Amino acid sequence: MSITIQETNNASGNWPSSGLERVSKCPVCSSEDRREEIDGLEDKIFGVAPGKWTLHRCLKCRSVYLDPRPDLSTIGLAYENYFTHTSAKTRTGATLVDWLRLMLGNSYRNRLFGTKLKPSMRGAWFLASMARGRAMDARLDGRGLDRLHDVKGNLLDVGCGNGAFLRFANQAGWTCSGVEPDAAAAAVAQSQGATILGSHLADLRGRFEAHFDVITLSHVIEHVHNPEECLKDCWSILKPGGFLWIETPNIDSIGYEIYSRSWRGLEPPRHLVIFNPAALSGLLCEVGFVNIKVLPPWDHAERLFSLSASIAAGYVAEVEAAPLSKKARKEIDSNVRRAAIAVRKNPDRSEFIRTIAYKDLPIERL
Repeated sequence: MSITIQETNNASGNWPSSGLERVSKCPVCSSEDRREEIDGLEDKIFGVAPGKWTLHRCLKCRSVYLDPRPDLSTIGLAYENYFTHTSAKTRTGATLVDWLRLMLGNSYRNRLFGTKLKPSMRGAWFLASMARGRAMDARLDGRGLDRLHDVKGNLLDVGCGNGAFLRFANQAGWTCSGVEPDAAAAAVAQSQGATILGSHLADLRGRFEAHFDVITLSHVIEHVHNPEECLKDCWSILKPGGFLWIETPNIDSIGYEIYSRSWRGLEPPRHLVIFNPAALSGLLCEVGFVNIKVLPPWDHAERLFSLSASIAAGYVAEVEAAPLSKKARKEIDSNVRRAAIAVRKNPDRSEFIRTIAYKDLPIERL
């Protein structure tokens, strides 16, 4: 699918040319039919990756992907200031209102997942359930674990970062492990008690066949060079009846339509491929997953659109505080309303794709 090249159209000339590879076929469906989508993209998210990058649109599955892209030997250059290096922040209540929100959210999480998060209050989960936004935020924290109720088992978080989700799932009664390629992030996770099994899924081959009940990939699959191989590895180490949970940016989103090259979800060159719902479901099916479900959308469009507007204004989105004008804020608010209407009509226009896919029958049916 890809070969190393010595020449590149990288305008800045700063990315090592010997550390780039060409991608002749779509990483999702292997089609060679494509068109150039956007040229001259730069890292306007963390501002650490040199170079300019080109996105191509697959004309078969409609995913987009970088060509050329960093190869495995140099991709680490794009993560030198990445947020997973940092220690996980503990939720705190700075004001009484913050404390009440935290208490209600924790009460609802404890009800859903069996955790014992503090502060919480018996019965307060019901009040939280009445606030749809807060309740959905709390539910998403569990990455589908609320589906299993009293069933607990082995959980693997791929790209676990600083281990925040591993700690949450462990509190919910799961036996948790992680895979993390970033040595600094893995060190943070281990310092806080997480079990790290390796840098990549390939490290688990032959050691954990049919071992895990749940595998989660939160904003991971867009970073991998070979998404099909990644999903095959997940299928292999899942138990029959186990499920894979994925969240990833959606190239069919209304946000991409509005902000185009400034959309926060592009994140070149760390995001190597960006799916749409049909393409991701199709690849999961091709690998062997069944009962594939695209979950109802719940997007934090305001934050994503604010970051996208900051990029459009020339700021490094996750680093610089962008003093957006009142006019810009009004535009963001208008775009958020537009997105909400569009997603209600067609959930496939949401900013993120959230998918659950099973290996054989779901656990709860066995």
